[in-house]
Amino acid sequence: MEHDTSTTHSPGVAELRALYRAAEARAARLRFIIEVQNLLNAAAFETAAQEVLSRLADFAGASYARLGFPPLQGTAPKQLTVGKSTNPGHDGILFASQAGSNLRLMLIGSPGGRAMDPDDRQTLEVVAGQLADAYNLNRQAAENQALLGDLQRQRSELAALVAQLIQAQEQERQRVALDLHDGSAQLAAGLSYRLQDLAARIGEAHVLKPEIDQLAALARHSVADLRAAIADLRPPELDDLGVAAALRTRLDAIDGLEVIADLDAASDRWPTSTGIIFYRVAQEAITNVIKHAEASRLVVRLFEDGKGEAHLEVIDDGKGIGELRHPQMRGGQLGIVGMRERLALLGGRIEIEAGSSGGTHVRAAAPLAQETTSE
Repeated sequence: MEHDTSTTHSPGVAELRALYRAAEARAARLRFIIEVQNLLNAAAFETAAQEVLSRLADFAGASYARLGFPPLQGTAPKQLTVGKSTNPGHDGILFASQAGSNLRLMLIGSPGGRAMDPDDRQTLEVVAGQLADAYNLNRQAAENQALLGDLQRQRSELAALVAQLIQAQEQERQRVALDLHDGSAQLAAGLSYRLQDLAARIGEAHVLKPEIDQLAALARHSVADLRAAIADLRPPELDDLGVAAALRTRLDAIDGLEVIADLDAASDRWPTSTGIIFYRVAQEAITNVIKHAEASRLVVRLFEDGKGEAHLEVIDDGKGIGELRHPQMRGGQLGIVGMRERLALLGGRIEIEAGSSGGTHVRAAAPLAQETTSE
């Protein structure tokens, strides 16, 4: 019986040690890459890059390391350095990042030092890529922040322009109201008093007495209409008490309708421009109900939601919008164009639709954070 005298090759101690050292080296490189990523994630780019550059110099055995990159902000290029060249005449480039990258990484040291094997060079290339990725992310974040700042500045400027426009409109309304009060209203009131006095003096038997009484009544109605128009142009409650108080006064003056007012007192503290716009929109919607809806019931709600938006609802049980649902007719006959234009100044919106059981439902909303300047 013959025995197989051949033996299976078993690794020797030297070979096992070499394998172990190679595994340890790979693990060390991997730890180095992970540590670099953690540094870049934990700190601002320039702070982290300075520490990473120091560790790169140690890893490669370089006496001098330099990292150049375009600025995140400003115009001058940035450069970070670690150490210094110990032998300028003889030191060589141990590693340089690939051309075309935003970052320029260079490690300089003595050519006679520790030889850099392909795995070490690959590790340096990975870290250079990590630095480039971190730089690009920081640059994008800086650009986004700059764009956000520009947007916020533009919004502030727009809010200031809106406030000025609304203030100019209200000042013009106030001027017209004063002109009517001091001019046409006084003349109409004087005419009414003269006609009443004339009617009293000529006596009941005079042939012109009925006609003079009619003229006196017409003059009184004209005075009342002028005073109502003056109050609508610039209600004093809007300046003194706020939008809720001004709306409540307007609703209290309505006759012939069941009026339900749910007006949040907090709306009196809304920005001035918001209060004025919402009063004008409510004023237009209420006028439409009185003049066109033939309603018996009117509900007005004014409130702020939990998302920082102001809301207005005007609901009636009248004949509804009917054929006026078409945008062209609705804008011309119900004043929707004017309401939309006012709300657009605040970045708001308006919806007008038929109620579920008849009538019309007006909803208006606008953000409350648009005004940043004081009037």
